[in-house]
Amino acid sequence: MDTSSILVTLSPMPEAHYIIGDTFPAQFAWRLPNGDYLRAVFNAEVLGIVEAADKYVVRIVALVAGRQENQDGVLKPTEEFSTEYWALVGKLIGRRITIAFEADDGRAVHFRLETLTGAHNYFYRFPD
Repeated sequence: MDTSSILVTLSPMPEAHYIIGDTFPAQFAWRLPNGDYLRAVFNAEVLGIVEAADKYVVRIVALVAGRQENQDGVLKPTEEFSTEYWALVGKLIGRRITIAFEADDGRAVHFRLETLTGAHNYFYRFPD
């Protein structure tokens, strides 16, 4: 096989678009056991930047929007939201986390459900 014409395209390195003190919307999503998707948008305040890891250190300061969709992407009415899991979403306010620079582009970061329930310590690594 002649490989002389293969062009390798490298993706640009992730970069921070915010500085310490800035706030940006961070969208998180979890798949619930019943197949629904829970999506929450938080304001995240930049507390630090870890250039070597391409990550921000942020504090989740406010829940600004949220929705729950069934497995086909159909929006559920608020009265059908899973109160158990939305209560856990509310507990994330004030938490400090590290998150990849790519999270500042407005697209949802998909997490394992265990990060929301606390079975995985992602949102609880840093002391309050």
